[in-house]
Amino acid sequence: MANPHCITDPEEIRRRIVAHGRWWHEIELAPGIVTPGDDTNRQKLPILEELGLPSRLDGARALDIGCSDGYFSFELEKRGADVVAIDFVEDTATGFAVAREILGSRVDYRVDNVYNLAPGEYGEFDIVFFLGVLYHLRKPLAALDAIRSIMKTGAELYVATFLIDEHIVLPNGEVTTLENLNPQLHEIPLWQAYPGDSLNGDFTNCFAPNMCALEVALTEAQFAVESSKVLPGGGFIRATAVDNKLAAKYQKLDGRIHDTPFDPNVPYYLDEEGSVHDLTGRRTDNLPSYARPTDKGIFPWSRSWWRRLKDWLA
Repeated sequence: MANPHCITDPEEIRRRIVAHGRWWHEIELAPGIVTPGDDTNRQKLPILEELGLPSRLDGARALDIGCSDGYFSFELEKRGADVVAIDFVEDTATGFAVAREILGSRVDYRVDNVYNLAPGEYGEFDIVFFLGVLYHLRKPLAALDAIRSIMKTGAELYVATFLIDEHIVLPNGEVTTLENLNPQLHEIPLWQAYPGDSLNGDFTNCFAPNMCALEVALTEAQFAVESSKVLPGGGFIRATAVDNKLAAKYQKLDGRIHDTPFDPNVPYYLDEEGSVHDLTGRRTDNLPSYARPTDKGIFPWSRSWWRRLKDWLA
């Protein structure tokens, strides 16, 4: 059944497409009318389906991160999902606003950054698309932590990113594969950094992993990798959000101070039980008894220690 709010006149649709100017996504806005995008994203959809993307998402809540012109946002909506799309520019800066009006879409577009995702602001999602964004980020692991925070346990994350398995840049600028360098490099989690505009002349390209490193990063962020596919220059993963108490603990520790005010009652991780090898001993073993931590916290002795130091200096 046709959407009563969409624009159906072919000439009007073509006029609006041309008036917008440059498009990044190829989007079929009417039968036979496709935006002149640089990114052949329509070829990626069969790969996502191969990994497990359902044909219907009725009743699901979906998030499209770094949505650009909105191809995947509108595809998720077409499959029945209630969709939120985010990017760090206004929807008029891309073709999103034009496409949404032509399609009569109800996708909720928000100007935001992946690092800002939080359940208090966004609630929780059943499916998240994180396509073509990871390698542009200066803090990729922090981004995965933020994404996990707004996903229900069991929710599905689809990631597409540039990978170095089939495209690693050598110091002389030549490109080869990890296999050619050493077959074992596929089994080592590796990230390559791209200073300046050294990757494709784009200053926003920062870090790219191999598939092994991407799987490790997802595991550390409380995801279980379900399926994956490596292609020349990139790859795809479908992962499920899981609960991992140990990973959650260190996620919170890494975000300490950044997310919440400093709390002196939170123990320093090196002084937790079992965190220091018996061979080296604890760093407080040689301190006098009054200066050693107790079960009341890492530094419950700080006031008495300073008082004794002050008395000694006097």
